[in-house]
Amino acid sequence: MVIIPADLEWRDGLPWSRQFEDIYFSVDNGLAEKRHVFLEGNCLPQRFASMSPGRHFTIAETGFGTGLNFLAAWQLWEQTRVDDAWLHFVSVEMHPLKASDLQQALALWPELAAQASQLLEQYPYLTPGWHRLLFPAARVSLTLLLGEASLMLPDLNADVDAWFLDGFSPDRNPELWQLDILGHTARLGRPGTTAATYTCAGAVKRALESQGFRVERVKGFGRKREMIIAEQQLAGPCSANSLDRPRLHTAGKRLLVVGAGIAGISSARAFARRGWQVTLAEKEDGPGAGASGNPAAIIYPKIAPPHLSAWHFQQQGYLWLRQQVKHLPDIWRETGLLLLLAGNQLREGDKLPGHPWHPELVQRLDAKDASALAGVTLTSDCLHFPQAGFLHPDALYRAWLDDPRIDCRWQTRIDDLQAVENHWLGTTSAGETLAFDAVILANALDARNVIPNLPVYPVRGQISLFPGTPGLSGLKKVLCYGGYVTPAFDGGHCMGASFVPHETDTDIREEDHLHNRHLLKTFVPALAPALPPAAAWQGRASLRAQSQDYQPLVGRAGNRPGLYLNIGHGSKGFCFAPLAAEILAAELNGEPFPVPDRVLKSLHPGRFARREARRQGTALAPS
Repeated sequence: MVIIPADLEWRDGLPWSRQFEDIYFSVDNGLAEKRHVFLEGNCLPQRFASMSPGRHFTIAETGFGTGLNFLAAWQLWEQTRVDDAWLHFVSVEMHPLKASDLQQALALWPELAAQASQLLEQYPYLTPGWHRLLFPAARVSLTLLLGEASLMLPDLNADVDAWFLDGFSPDRNPELWQLDILGHTARLGRPGTTAATYTCAGAVKRALESQGFRVERVKGFGRKREMIIAEQQLAGPCSANSLDRPRLHTAGKRLLVVGAGIAGISSARAFARRGWQVTLAEKEDGPGAGASGNPAAIIYPKIAPPHLSAWHFQQQGYLWLRQQVKHLPDIWRETGLLLLLAGNQLREGDKLPGHPWHPELVQRLDAKDASALAGVTLTSDCLHFPQAGFLHPDALYRAWLDDPRIDCRWQTRIDDLQAVENHWLGTTSAGETLAFDAVILANALDARNVIPNLPVYPVRGQISLFPGTPGLSGLKKVLCYGGYVTPAFDGGHCMGASFVPHETDTDIREEDHLHNRHLLKTFVPALAPALPPAAAWQGRASLRAQSQDYQPLVGRAGNRPGLYLNIGHGSKGFCFAPLAAEILAAELNGEPFPVPDRVLKSLHPGRFARREARRQGTALAPS
C-alpha cells in the first residue's frame, strides 16, 4: 500500500480535489457547515458539557481531508469540556494532504490558528498505517489511519461515541459509503452512539438502518435542504476482533510501575500525562541501571517488506519516538544513520523497492554517495535513514520523569504483590505496603519473580567506549553493520554491541571489545586504524530481556486484572517501549488503541500459550 497524497487545485481560494472532482468544504462557510453537520448533528456541545470528570469521548471519522472537522471538535472541546476529561479523535484517510497544502487550507480559518499550529507541528510523514498524535495540554489525541478505509477500519479497536461520516459525496467516492465500510459504525459503537453526515442519499440511510441505527433526515446547512443524523439502537459486535481484554476505568488512577529502564519510564510518563498518580519503583539507585543505561541509544527501524509496512510495529515505534524527541536538542542527535548492506544485513536493501516510505525517511545509496555523507570510505551500498540518529538516555530520563505525578522510589524492591478485591497491594523491601489500581511490570527479566516461566531469556551485550582521535573526527553518521559506531559526542565514541544469548555475566570482557573491534574492521576497514589503543577503552555490559519471537510482551498478564507487562524489548527498547507504553495507557483508559488490532495480538503476552493451544488443537480461555 502506497499513500498517494491529495491532488489539489485552488478555486477561488478554496481547495478542490482533482481525484474526486469535488470541493473539501462549502463555499458558503466551510467551518459553519462543519459545526452544523458534525458538531450539532451529533449534539456534541451538550454531550461534552455534561461529561463526568475523568471520562473520555471518542469521535471516529471517515475522511480526514483538511482536518477541519478535527480542529472544530477540538475547539469546541476546549470551550465546553469538564476537568480531567479526554477527547479522542480517530480518522481514516486514503489521500491525505501534504503538509504544505494542509497549512494553506487551514490558514483560511484564523480562529483555529492555535489548534492548527499544533496539528501542523506533529503532522506525520504520509506513510501508510496508524499515526498517534497527542496534545496533552488540551487532553486531546488524534489517531490518523492513512490508507484505504476497507483495509484500515477492520483493524481499528476503539469504543466510538460519535461518527463523522464525511469524505466526498457518495457519487464521487462510492467506496467510502459501501455497506462493509458503514458496518464498522455499528461494530465499534454501542447503543447511544450517534452519526451525522451532510448527505441525505437514500442508499446511505438504508445502509445505516441495516446496521441498527435509527435514522432521521433533518435540515441541512445553507442551500442544502437535508442531511442525515442517526443513533445506534443495538450493541455492535466490537469484541469480534478484540483481544477480550477488559479495560479498567479506575477512579483512583493509582499506578505502580516496577522498573526504571526505558519501558518503565515510558510507562510512567504515558500515565502521568493522563492524570494518573504513578509510583515508579526501581531496585537500583537511579534510572537506566540496566540495558537502558548506555550513554547513547541508537535509534532507527528495520524496515518491513512493502506489503507489511502499514502493520509493522518497529517502524511505527520509530516514528512515534522521533515525534517525542525531535525538538529536544539536548537529548536527540539527528545525525542520520547508514545501514551497511553487507553481511547479515545484505538483504535489507531488497525491501526498499516498492516500499511506501518517502526518501526523507529512507533511501538507498551506493557506496560512493554513502561515503560522502558518512565522512569515511565505505565499501558497500547503504540504506540511509536521514532522520535517524542517537539520543542520550540520561537526559531523556530526566525530562520524562520531571512530572509531579511521578513519585520515583530508588533503591526500592517490590518483594510482594497481592491482588485484593479491585486493587493491588505492593510491599516494598522496607516493609511499606502501598495500594494501587493497576501494576505494570517493566523490570525486564525480574518480571519472572512475579510471573514464573515468562517466555523471555537474557542476552548479554557489551558496548565499547573510547576517546576521539583525529582519524575519527570526520565521522558524521551513525554506522550500523551488525555492530554500530557513533559520531563523536562528549569527546568520544560509542561502539557496540556484543550479543550473547543466555549469558548472565555483566563483567567487562576483553573478548567483547575485540568482537566489537572486529566487526568494525570487517565492515568499515577505513575507520579501524583510527581507533585508539585498547588500553584507552572502557565498556559497559548489561542484560537485555529477549522474547522467543523477538517481539515484546505488552498487555495484561494472564488472567490477572490490573497486572500488565511492558518487557521483552531486546535491543530495540527505545523503539519499542515508548509506543508499548501508549498501548497500555490506551487499554487502561479505554482509549482507541494506537496500533492495529493484529499488532495488539502479536504483542500480547498470551500469544505463546494461544499458539501452543492451536498447535495441540485445544481451546484456550480468553486472557
